[in-house]
Amino acid sequence: MLRSSLTLAGLVALGAAAHAQQAIPSKVKPVTATVRDAGVFHAATGTWTRKATQVNIGLDIIYNNTAPSGYFSGLSGDIFNDEGRLPSQSSPSNLNSRPGCNASYSIDGVQIGYCTDEPLGGGFNLTFFETYAECTSITGLIPTAVVNTAGAPGTGTVGVLACWNVTVDLAGPPSTAFTMAADGDGTWVAPDNSNLFGWSLASTLPPAQQLNTGPLISGDPSTATGFDGTIWDSPVNLAEVGTGMGTTNRFYVENGPTAPGCYFFGGLPMSSFYLELYATACGPTFTGTPFCFGDGTGTACPCANNGTTGNGCASSVSAVGANISAVGNASISNDSVVLTTAMTPNSSVLFFQGTIQQSAGAGVQFGDGKRCAGGTVVRLGTKNATAGLASYPVGADLPVSVRGLVAAPGNRTYQGWYRNAAAFCTPSTFNLTNGLEIAWGA
Repeated sequence: MLRSSLTLAGLVALGAAAHAQQAIPSKVKPVTATVRDAGVFHAATGTWTRKATQVNIGLDIIYNNTAPSGYFSGLSGDIFNDEGRLPSQSSPSNLNSRPGCNASYSIDGVQIGYCTDEPLGGGFNLTFFETYAECTSITGLIPTAVVNTAGAPGTGTVGVLACWNVTVDLAGPPSTAFTMAADGDGTWVAPDNSNLFGWSLASTLPPAQQLNTGPLISGDPSTATGFDGTIWDSPVNLAEVGTGMGTTNRFYVENGPTAPGCYFFGGLPMSSFYLELYATACGPTFTGTPFCFGDGTGTACPCANNGTTGNGCASSVSAVGANISAVGNASISNDSVVLTTAMTPNSSVLFFQGTIQQSAGAGVQFGDGKRCAGGTVVRLGTKNATAGLASYPVGADLPVSVRGLVAAPGNRTYQGWYRNAAAFCTPSTFNLTNGLEIAWGA
């Protein structure tokens, strides 16, 4: 992937051209502690989930400014105003931009990064603005939403730095999500500055306790681009860091002891602040064609244990049978397919791939169900179902096309085999979902 870069000379030149802009090195602090995950703050209930998870937050990262600089900034009572961009469908595709998929996005999760040497240093108010002119005051602007991180952790020892990432769950229930128009008003209009959203960050601590409390400084264009780590990248890799689409090397300071105006961080590569935004931006794209149902069509279920159309034969825990489905892009070069089984017992589920529809799609009796995926079979992986759900791939699992040795475009069939040890139907202790055929492209 091509990378952009910004030299110190270029940064200084940018500072000279900016209105009332000056370096602000006195607020730059080195990050001397490991940045840890503080967990998830549920805005609707004011409760915390102390684990690294997004819970039910949106499927997509739509803004990602997380490339580490190794520094953070003390607030000292100031409010920092920064900017970014959420791309619309008319957004250009170039080194710094990619097209989006909607005219607006419902943001149901936010993550920030910060350091503090105070016991209760993690309280911040984040204010979002749908449209924003780069490096300007927010006075008079109508906020789109205000998000807080009340109760976020500080340090265990006063005066000793601690650094954290905090995720704020806005999905609820009840939902506290907010909507922002893409590119400021739903469409791209050059130049870039007319398409920005704004956000401000303020600490809830007294100003005297903010000297060593403030946001992580993020964004290194020599290692990441503005769409890395987001749903807009190709191939999508949400584990990457990014520099934040549309963000610039300057920010605005106001309402504190620092003279109001536009500033940058001296010789650092970026003067932008850590922020991720989550949403279900485009909705899941289902792929594949279901076949071989346990609904009385095709080969009969072994014990007349019919399920319903779209599912396999009935089991001891589901009278309608179990289901397999897939979302994602069935492309060998850009595989994002995820297979999911539903309505199984909370037991092991084997995902497997075939090369044909067994018995021309009618299936054959197998255990308490029907085998639908036949031909050359590849075992993709075994997962334990939770609440009747299991998926492949997860985490470090190989993509479906890689694990299934799909080397050229063509059709493959998929099915879930699951353990069902209860006394039910035949003496066998297993059952299966329906079948699913996926047409793989290049």
